[in-house]
Amino acid sequence: MSGQFIISLDFELLWGVRDHADQNSYGKNVLGARLAIPRMLDLFAGNDIRATWATVGLLFCESRDEMIEMSPPSELRPRYSNPNLSNYAYFSELGKDEVDDPYYYAASIIDQISKAPGQEIATHTFSHFYPLEPGATLQAFEADLAAAQAVAQRRNINIQSIVFPRNQYGDEHVAACKNAGIVNWRGNSSGWAYKSTAGDKQTLARRGLRLIDAHTGILGAQAFRDNPGNFRNVPASHFLRPCAGKLAVVHPAHIAMVMRSMTYAAKTGCGYHLWWHPHNFGVNLEENMTSLSKVIAHYKKLETEYGMVSKTMGDQP
Repeated sequence: MSGQFIISLDFELLWGVRDHADQNSYGKNVLGARLAIPRMLDLFAGNDIRATWATVGLLFCESRDEMIEMSPPSELRPRYSNPNLSNYAYFSELGKDEVDDPYYYAASIIDQISKAPGQEIATHTFSHFYPLEPGATLQAFEADLAAAQAVAQRRNINIQSIVFPRNQYGDEHVAACKNAGIVNWRGNSSGWAYKSTAGDKQTLARRGLRLIDAHTGILGAQAFRDNPGNFRNVPASHFLRPCAGKLAVVHPAHIAMVMRSMTYAAKTGCGYHLWWHPHNFGVNLEENMTSLSKVIAHYKKLETEYGMVSKTMGDQP
């Protein structure tokens, strides 16, 4: 079997970070994501790259009224122990539409993605739901999932794949997705450092090991054998880290690690799954697009030499 190169993007805008950031502290990244996405789509189209865009359901809505209409009833919304985690708490900040408020609305971008060749729209849940945080219930998760499917179907998009926010999930959440007809999910990379946990268990040791791994590949290529079927885990391999801040000086080592891992997958006929958030490219856009272009150029080399193929999460191997 040929190796597979899978890309997934967690498309969130401010909904993905609002519990710890706002327009003042992170607005440049969010607005920059709106500039980065068309650049990514052009790069993908020019190189026949297929990708999955796991999209927060709230971004589909064109007004605050539509968000309220499509949201689960209040009794089925998550009641996190940390109230800052609930994105419903920020509805009072919303502008009237995407033109007025580019931080929380993205219907025009979703339309652009859906019309681009080879791109899959998946779900990142409706409200950027955190399944493992205290106060989240399975019933609330199921209601959130139903809302995500409904708002997509309103725009003639059938959701087949899911990426869990902050990579939090348990067996019961995977089963709920299967029951809802979602047939592909992005599991976590292998190893203790990448284990699915609530936020308070994301210790300094876990974060530190992931950081070291990102620049050395000490935990391996994280390539995987795909299991074709009606319900598939398409596990993450590595997070494409942005070129930013103090770590910019070692970013070439990170990109080299990604390309080594891709090569291993291509040579062994395995899958390699790279993921990131569009807002990671929101600042230092040129530097980050240059890094992504290097990764895509390396894929094209592996395509020629080993027959590696570009896949969405929803594509069968």
